Amino acid sequence: MTFSLEVKEDLNRVTPGKVCCRHAEFAAFFLLNGNIHIGEKHKLSLTMESENSATARKMFTLAKDYGLHLDIMVYRREKLRRNPVYLLSAPPQAGVGAFLQDLSILGDGQLWDLRFPGELPQTLLAEDCCKRAYLRGAFLAAGSLADPDGAYHLEIDRLAAAQAELLRQLLAHFGIHAKQAKRKNYQLLYLKDAEQISHFLNVIGSHRSLLQFENIRVEKGVRNRVNRLVNCDKANVNKTVTAGMRQAADIDYIDKTLGVGRLPKPLQTVAELRLENPEAALSDLAALSGLGRSAVNHRLRRLQEIAANIRDFGPEQWRGKD
Repeated sequence: MTFSLEVKEDLNRVTPGKVCCRHAEFAAFFLLNGNIHIGEKHKLSLTMESENSATARKMFTLAKDYGLHLDIMVYRREKLRRNPVYLLSAPPQAGVGAFLQDLSILGDGQLWDLRFPGELPQTLLAEDCCKRAYLRGAFLAAGSLADPDGAYHLEIDRLAAAQAELLRQLLAHFGIHAKQAKRKNYQLLYLKDAEQISHFLNVIGSHRSLLQFENIRVEKGVRNRVNRLVNCDKANVNKTVTAGMRQAADIDYIDKTLGVGRLPKPLQTVAELRLENPEAALSDLAALSGLGRSAVNHRLRRLQEIAANIRDFGPEQWRGKD
C-alpha cells in the first residue's frame, strides 16, 4: 500500500461528530469529484467515483446527512489501471435539489449553473472544524502524498480555478502556504516542505499517518546527517593523506638532490618523521615529535619551500637557511 493510500485509510476512520462537518466533508468530495446529470423532464442526478472502498462507504454514510440516498456500483476501467472503481450515484430525488441549493449551484427558481460555485455559503465553512473537514474531503477526492522516504510532495489535483483559490485560502487560514501550478486544463496545489505537509496532516485529522510521517522524517534526517558526517570525515582523511603524500614526495626529492642530512637538525627531524609516516595527520606527527602542531606545520611548509627552491634554482643555490 502506498503512503498516500495509508493517509486516506486513516482519514476514512475519522467520523465527524458535528453535522456541519459532515456536510463540509461530503460537499468537498462532491465538488472535486462529482458530476451532475440532467435527465428526462430536467430531473437531476449526481455521480461520484472512488478507487477506495472505504472512501466510498464513508461518502455513502455522509450523504445521508444531506438526505441523499446513494446507490453503489463497482466496475473496472478498460484502460490504464484496472483497479476496481466504486461509482456512487444519487438518482433523481428531492434531496438532490436541496443539496445543490445548499452549494449555491441550484437557485431558488430551479435555475442552475453547472460549474463550481463562485462563492460557497458561509454556513458551510463557518467554523474551523468545518474548514478542516472540507480540506479532508478535498484530499480524499483528489489528493496524493508521495512516500516520505523519497522527495516530500503533497498535491491536490484536477482543480478548477475557483476550487484552487478556495483551497488555497483555506490552507492559508491554517498557516499552510501551498504553491499553485497548471496541469493540462486543470490547476493543482502542492506542498514540498516537510513542515507544511506535517501541519496539513494534523489539520485534516490524519494523526496516525502524521506520526508515521514524522518517524520517517526523523530517520531520514538522521541518515542524511550521518552521511554528511561520513562524507566530511572522508574528505578530511583524503585531504590529510594527499597533503602528507605531497610533503613526503618533496622531502624525498630533497634527499635525492641535496640529502636530508644536510638540513638543519629541526628540519631533519620532522622530515624523517614525515617519511616514516606519510599518511599521518599533523596532530599525530606533533605527538611523535614532542612539538606543537603549529611548529610541525611550520617546518613542513619550510621543507616544501626548500624543495620548490631546489626545483627552480638547483641544489647548489640552496644556502641551508631554515
